[in-house]
Amino acid sequence: MPLNKYYLLFILFISSASMVLAEGISVVDDSGQTIHLAQTAQRIISLSPGLTELVFASGGGDYLKGVVSFSDYPPAAQQLPRVGRYNALDMEQILMLEPDLVIAWQSGNPAHQIEQLKKLGLIVYLSEPHELMDIPKTMRHLGQLMGTQSIAEQQADLFIKQLKRLQQAQSDSSMRKKRTFIQIWNKPVMSVNQQHLISKVISLCGGENIFAQTQTTTPSLTLTPTIESILERNPEIIIATGMADSSKQWLQRWQQWPYLDAVKNKRLYAVNPDHLVRHTPRILQGIKAVCQLINQAEL
Repeated sequence: MPLNKYYLLFILFISSASMVLAEGISVVDDSGQTIHLAQTAQRIISLSPGLTELVFASGGGDYLKGVVSFSDYPPAAQQLPRVGRYNALDMEQILMLEPDLVIAWQSGNPAHQIEQLKKLGLIVYLSEPHELMDIPKTMRHLGQLMGTQSIAEQQADLFIKQLKRLQQAQSDSSMRKKRTFIQIWNKPVMSVNQQHLISKVISLCGGENIFAQTQTTTPSLTLTPTIESILERNPEIIIATGMADSSKQWLQRWQQWPYLDAVKNKRLYAVNPDHLVRHTPRILQGIKAVCQLINQAEL
């Protein structure tokens, strides 16, 4: 008696599923290395607050077993064990937690410690987004590695949809680009060049990063301009990304140069750093805030 065609289809489905399981999961991280897992990750350690957010956003919060200091969003992240700071990892604690996947910040975590983790046999996914579309790409990768593809795909699609709305709203603007200085630190004063994601937010919103063309040798694409070089470029807008009290102090410092266009016209602004420095879905809130500040500065 011939086999029922539905039975044959079932056998084919089981066989293909077994092949996928045998092959495991492979994705290419932002450093270009192929990350291979025999099965989905169940014990994950995140090495930056932003990556912690991305894991939760991609549906893998229950799999996080350790995070670094200042991983405070979503609130559930605050209850997780700490494995040091993003720039000073507690190697012993990481090993004790026995992770099957470590998600690291390529330009932010100490390179020598990341190499040490690899030499100890841990699988490390390196993240370093340079474009806004790298955020949903990373979410999809994490979804594959954690087996949470449905949630990750849904959240990635939502991010892209909302980003396109913001881009469309800005594309309708005919206002000229405004010279903008983005300050990410105070002592020393630090900013970013055009390759950094924050600079691309400035550009999207109608600003012109005054240090866009400045070359930097740092992996993080940050730079330390002199006060003289900032005054020479005479920004029309200054945006600080320090915490609330810090930003007030940073911006107050510029008052000693009243001839600066940004000071003269009272265009000294602060933006929640978590919405810009952390490259997560919440950067959409940062884009909205920056665009509102730049657009309201009628020059």
